[in-house]
Amino acid sequence: MAPYQMTASWAVWPPADSYNRASDISFPTEGLNGALHSRSIILGLNPGDSLVERLPWHNFHAGPRHNDHFLAEAFRGTAHWGAYMTDLLTEVNSKSKTLDLSPGTIRRDVAVLTEQLHALQAADPLFIVIGKKTGEAFAKHERDLARALNMARLRSVTVPHYSAANSRVHGNNPATYRRLVANALGNTA
Repeated sequence: MAPYQMTASWAVWPPADSYNRASDISFPTEGLNGALHSRSIILGLNPGDSLVERLPWHNFHAGPRHNDHFLAEAFRGTAHWGAYMTDLLTEVNSKSKTLDLSPGTIRRDVAVLTEQLHALQAADPLFIVIGKKTGEAFAKHERDLARALNMARLRSVTVPHYSAANSRVHGNNPATYRRLVANALGNTA
């Protein structure tokens, strides 16, 4: 998985009873034996531009400005803790309105995602798709991804985005976001 360490990560954070803006959400480098899995794949739209220096497996583990602590809280103590986390698109950009969502770009990036899933040896994972835009792009290319993975159909659930821009949905509250994600996932574990 080393080729993807600068753009992907895993749904693990340092242990905590809950996660908030002040929590340490760095990627832990120890205690991972048996925790990492590909039963579920958490899928964002694209890596956001960050002023933080990128470190291996650091995507989805940035400081409070990115609300990544919402993800830590949402998956804390669930069957999805330890899931592989990556993005549908490879373009690094914090302005989703300016992303290149052309069919050719998405096809190219679906091929990159397919490579990651083959490397993971993911067998029938549940895709947890973060946000409406990701859900729309995923749906448009789901058939191509399923074909590339030799699957008739993919299992997926779209959950709300965790960004501050989506605070009208989650009230900028990690506990509320956790409930929204749990409700969306229902019994899909």
